Amino acid sequence: MKIASSRPFAALTVLLLLTGSLIAGPTAISWPDAVGQIAGERAKAETCVMLMKKYGDPAQMARGAITYANAKADFDAVIAGLIVALSAGQTPASLSSLHEKLNGGVSGLSQFCGAVIDLLPTTAGQTEKGVGIDILKAIPLEQLLKMLSEGVSALYTNHRSDDALTRKTIQTQLESARWPAFSEVKADQ
Repeated sequence: MKIASSRPFAALTVLLLLTGSLIAGPTAISWPDAVGQIAGERAKAETCVMLMKKYGDPAQMARGAITYANAKADFDAVIAGLIVALSAGQTPASLSSLHEKLNGGVSGLSQFCGAVIDLLPTTAGQTEKGVGIDILKAIPLEQLLKMLSEGVSALYTNHRSDDALTRKTIQTQLESARWPAFSEVKADQ
């Protein structure tokens, strides 16, 4: 099995390089960066689901689907709260509530992907498990949560200064960052 050319690992590596540069950047971030961070978590989640479906047995997949669904629900709540904040005349959930949901989503995703990494096989000379562990270690959980929290805060607080077209664009991008259902993600081939 070729690790370097494996689509999920390549996509996740590129994603980590992109989000890594956001960590090193200034704390004031733009809405494209903030939405990109949220969308990046979707990409990680989908990669972990693909690998779970490839390497997990039915019981592991059932447990994984529950963990994934809980993390997805938290991210969906964050996205919904931000969309409400972008809509004129509506009162969104509090920023602290969004941060709590974000914390739950990031923690759940980390738990889910950690369980998936435990399923990855060892192959000659290189381990998929080693690559997976490197991916989780690339951005410590605390830094990832801080980065995403800053993005959510930027979207939540700065939306009032954006014009209607910009708010609609952000809303559309947030909607596309929603995670698919576990059953909708195809297994890695």
